[in-house]
Amino acid sequence: MKRHIRNLIAPVAVSAFLFAGFAPAAQADDHSSHGSGVNIGIGLGLDLDLGLGSVHRSARLTGAAEVPGPGDPDGRGHASVRVKRDHVCATLVVKRIQAASAAHIHRGAAGTAGPVVVHLAAPADGSSSSCSQVGRTLAQEIARHPERFYVNVHNPDHPAGAVRGQLHR
Repeated sequence: MKRHIRNLIAPVAVSAFLFAGFAPAAQADDHSSHGSGVNIGIGLGLDLDLGLGSVHRSARLTGAAEVPGPGDPDGRGHASVRVKRDHVCATLVVKRIQAASAAHIHRGAAGTAGPVVVHLAAPADGSSSSCSQVGRTLAQEIARHPERFYVNVHNPDHPAGAVRGQLHR
């Protein structure tokens, strides 16, 4: 009898810990926090945030990559993109371009132009950081298939885009 009870305690304790400690309802939805998790659906439609962190993607930005072009031939930069459950955060750093007036994540494969899917803060002084609320489906697609998206930065000299880079893992 004691062995039977002991065999039940461990699984019950683990289950209670998982549901109490990781259930989304028990956590505030703080979009400014630096930690996030991978969401796992369980048979009953319950999402658990396992606290494994957000998904990071990046892009090397150049004027030569701008489509249809021309972008700024001297322009360079980097985009660091963090994809969470239902939002995207990005840090942009650019140099050798006129002050930026806009920045976006677009849907489009390398070598093609596509529609804006996420608005980002323009790195007017050379750098910026911002977060945008997006739908879960879009967040999952950016995380799983970054090659389908690109980041570009616009300025008055290059209104269609001064620098661009394809997202990658």
